[in-house]
Amino acid sequence: MSTPTITDPATDPAGVRLVQIMRLVNIVALLALLGVLAGSLFLQFGIGEQPCPLCLVQRSGMVGLALGPIMNLLWGLKPSHYAISILAALVGAAGSSRQILIHIADPNDPGYGPAVLGWHLYTWALVTFVIAIAGISVLMLFPKQFAMGDEGIIKTAGGLRPWIISVAFGVILWMMVDATIIGVSEVFECGLGGCPDDPPDILGVGTIWGAIYLAAIGAVSIAIGFAIERGLRRRAHAEVQ
Repeated sequence: MSTPTITDPATDPAGVRLVQIMRLVNIVALLALLGVLAGSLFLQFGIGEQPCPLCLVQRSGMVGLALGPIMNLLWGLKPSHYAISILAALVGAAGSSRQILIHIADPNDPGYGPAVLGWHLYTWALVTFVIAIAGISVLMLFPKQFAMGDEGIIKTAGGLRPWIISVAFGVILWMMVDATIIGVSEVFECGLGGCPDDPPDILGVGTIWGAIYLAAIGAVSIAIGFAIERGLRRRAHAEVQ
């Protein structure tokens, strides 16, 4: 007996719907992570505040956390993809916990970097990692998503509207660009040796230009995402004909 696939909704409509929901959840998760990483890049290049070594660990954890949703969307929902995100979240949570403990050890320590709603960014990072681990654990309680033969948005839209698939491709590209910027900036900050514990600030481009640059990256990525989706749709139509 063949395994039902998402390309044949008649085999299991409830399972197909579950895959659609999981794809949407993964897209939303990527958007949330993009917001976090975009904020950190804004602080670095807009304001001029260089990340500390533990900040870099947390950034790496965020990028690793995004790998699971990216792989789920491109190549289909799999437990191993979720596992990669959980492992990355554990690494990031260890980094943020370490930074919290360092700063609370001294009552007179004002903490590192700006505070948002009374908490420093490394505290919010820990909250993000904990929520991610809990959220992924809940998603994995629905095993039918793994039995549907989902091959990812490259192979099939799976009933999702074209604009949603376009946004998914755009968000994935946006995340890859941000991850590349983070990686390159780490090399310039740390070189081939250890990163400075308290790196000096750099001359940022300013709040307005920083926001414009980040928005431009997002806009171009989404535009390319629409182009990719349109190209895949045309190729699929050509194969059918």
